[in-house]
Amino acid sequence: HLRKGMSKFQGAEMDAMRERFVQGCMRPAPDGPAMTEPQARTLWEQVEPFAGYGFNQGHATAYADVSYRSAYVRAHWPAAFLCARLANWGGYHYASTYIAEARRLGITVRPPHVNYSRHEFALVQEADPAGEEMRPVLYMGLGQVRDLRQATVQAIIDERAGAPFAGLADLVQRVPLQAKELTHLIQCGALDGLGASRAALLDDATHASPSGMQQMTFAFVAQQVAAETAAQRLAWEQHILGQPVSVHPLDLVQAPAGCVALETVSARPRQAVQVLGIRLPGWTGGKGFFLADHSNYVIAIPPRSINNPAPWEPVRIWGRWLQDEWGSGWLQVERLEKVN
Repeated sequence: HLRKGMSKFQGAEMDAMRERFVQGCMRPAPDGPAMTEPQARTLWEQVEPFAGYGFNQGHATAYADVSYRSAYVRAHWPAAFLCARLANWGGYHYASTYIAEARRLGITVRPPHVNYSRHEFALVQEADPAGEEMRPVLYMGLGQVRDLRQATVQAIIDERAGAPFAGLADLVQRVPLQAKELTHLIQCGALDGLGASRAALLDDATHASPSGMQQMTFAFVAQQVAAETAAQRLAWEQHILGQPVSVHPLDLVQAPAGCVALETVSARPRQAVQVLGIRLPGWTGGKGFFLADHSNYVIAIPPRSINNPAPWEPVRIWGRWLQDEWGSGWLQVERLEKVN
């Protein structure tokens, strides 16, 4: 409290604290140092100049404490740290940057799901494909689904507390959903695993009773429906979630010969390399843009003669990995072309 008052140069508060400080210093032991009044006032006069630089020290100390604690959690519990960061709507960078960091660390990120997601990002432990150990999985929040009402999000969370949803019919019988809400939930992947495919689930949803989604019936003849394409899933997710999640834009293009993975370029300083990646939305805090592939991302800095690509646009880049004297590296772009 004293530091805050001094650092903000609050005169009235300083005057009040001065008298409390002096009286406290004059208290006899063991409650105080039993100073005389002149000694106490002299000590105050020695402390008071702190107001001239106290803000900088106090500010730095507070942020150093937060930085240390954050770094510790980030190092020892990266999945939990990134989940909390994303649940707080990203912060300094766009959510897509933190998702790229999660993937760089080998953490799986999935679209929202009616059986696992909360309002924001959720961390779930799932068995790996071999069933040998548990691994962290980040699920996007239901609150990030376009046109999904908050009341619907809460209804889904409350209803599944009794039992997970077994399928599409089970969901619509237990939760009152508008037609657009159900469509968006299916298209973004929130019902993945509860039907043959998103396309099949959408086809099932068209048989809903017009009297209301909560009265949906499924008394129809099952038919084979072709699964949606990866390009369709990407378009749905980008429209409904604001970014692709289950499909990477690079999955839709043919990698040109000669391209190397981004995770290998730092081991080839100043060597000419070719890479394939997409530009992540947001800013780097400095020059250039974030360039990402399936498992890594780097800062790419083009010359002024080369325009930055559009977010999520696949590009082929020719360049070299450079580093400054502190070890920070970036991909210096020499040539850039779009990849279709």
